[in-house]
Amino acid sequence: MANRITAITLKENQLGAPIKASVKEDREVFIDGKRTPSRIFVASTVLHPDFEIIVPYTRNSPRFEGRKVVELRGVTLVPSAKRNNIGTASRTLELQVFAEELVISEGGQDK
Repeated sequence: MANRITAITLKENQLGAPIKASVKEDREVFIDGKRTPSRIFVASTVLHPDFEIIVPYTRNSPRFEGRKVVELRGVTLVPSAKRNNIGTASRTLELQVFAEELVISEGGQDK
């Protein structure tokens, strides 16, 4: 387990553009062993149809209604393995993206 990947830094074009997101919830997430208040978003792009964006410290992201086009700063991919209920050996990887900051793009209303 010493060689386990814990995070991957992403470039802007690797997620795809535009990123459309909506607010899912505010909750505490464990980061480096500490509970951190965070805002969770559900997002999609052309390349990745469904993933979560986690922004630590709710002051780094605005709360908004509906779905908007957003930009991410300081993006890191964190692999999250989930066990399926069907069998003990089957697992799926969820795409969870940590961002230092989330900003609504100019003209960011999704229609």
